[in-house]
Amino acid sequence: MSRRALSPRFTKHGTPLYIAGVVVLAVGLALLCHRRYGLPENWWALGILALLGALTWWLPATSSDGRVHFTADNVVILAAIPIIGPLGTGLVSLIMAATTRRSMALQRRIFNTAAVSASTMLSAVAYDLAQGSFEAASLKGPLELMWHVGAPIVVADLVLLVTNAVLVAIVIRLSAGVPVRLQVVDMLTSSGLTQFAYGIIAFLVVVMWLPGQLGAVSVLVALAPLAGARWALLQYGDERAARERALGALVTAIETREPALEGHSERVSVLAARMAQDLGLGPMVVADVRTAGLLHDLGRVAVAPRQRDEAPGAFAPRGAAMLQGLPFLAGATAVMEGALRVGSGDEVSIASEIVRAADEYDLLLHGDEDVDAAAALDSLRSTLHGESGGRVLAALTRAVRVQDGYDAGGSFAP
Repeated sequence: MSRRALSPRFTKHGTPLYIAGVVVLAVGLALLCHRRYGLPENWWALGILALLGALTWWLPATSSDGRVHFTADNVVILAAIPIIGPLGTGLVSLIMAATTRRSMALQRRIFNTAAVSASTMLSAVAYDLAQGSFEAASLKGPLELMWHVGAPIVVADLVLLVTNAVLVAIVIRLSAGVPVRLQVVDMLTSSGLTQFAYGIIAFLVVVMWLPGQLGAVSVLVALAPLAGARWALLQYGDERAARERALGALVTAIETREPALEGHSERVSVLAARMAQDLGLGPMVVADVRTAGLLHDLGRVAVAPRQRDEAPGAFAPRGAAMLQGLPFLAGATAVMEGALRVGSGDEVSIASEIVRAADEYDLLLHGDEDVDAAAALDSLRSTLHGESGGRVLAALTRAVRVQDGYDAGGSFAP
């Protein structure tokens, strides 16, 4: 899809139409699965899986870094494919999505339910096309199980991840203007490895449920390690939250010392992170860019106002120096140090160029002079040089377009 900003009129009508299209897709897939595979034969297993799936959605999702959600619902969905077939799996996912406890608008709930059901049934069809067996109990030996259950589940897992990412990315594009590619890459890079682990656990559930004849108990056995990992991530999440609070206190100190910069650090952080994601940088680099953008003015706290007036820019190196010796900020510190050398002729990382560009753009836009987005970007074109500078400027332009509806031609989209 085009990166041009969508008009409000299109957004208003396009989003409901797209949601209706996803509902039609889900219904069409259900009819196709019914015709090709028939109704589920084991309704008892369907009920148990639906109940377990609904319970996983009622549990709070754990996020280790604010982006990666560690839940058990995908394990249930993937395990259901060989156990109760494509249509049964679609029904399980529909029940799970419809009974989630998360508070949301009706339109969003309808989309989530239809998107989850559609992506689940597509993944079940992919399982079948990958020579997956719906008679796993009759398979003999580990090789047959790996070839006709394990490998097809991995294929289904991949299809589930990509389909869900695309469906969600499109609705976000229509409703918020965020580019589809940016959203898809973000979701795939943040959830890919976790999703692969779900497929492995689902395979173990199927082996224990059917050939092992443990039935529903197999889900509880297989999810025990997941529960342990979830607990560990909760502990890490608490530690991370404490660090975020400490960073927030530092930003408050900056803004207290320099009231004119209120909101500047947060804006630079958000804009720089969006640029880094747009350029396809990894999750860890994006996190470092986000933190560096938040703390790039930290040196202002350590230098008296009169000293800053006498030697403008002298405060900048102090910020990076203050963070030395903090391992969890090592990456952000390196980005901050590199940002100070942009334009000096030294080789710096593109992450540092991103933070410097986001900082200068925000200062131009919110400075004393009346400068709009187009003028601010034009001003930066004369300071960003070389191939990397061109990439940074292009990413900044796209990020601004998403953020403010700015059109690259120098006007706002209709």
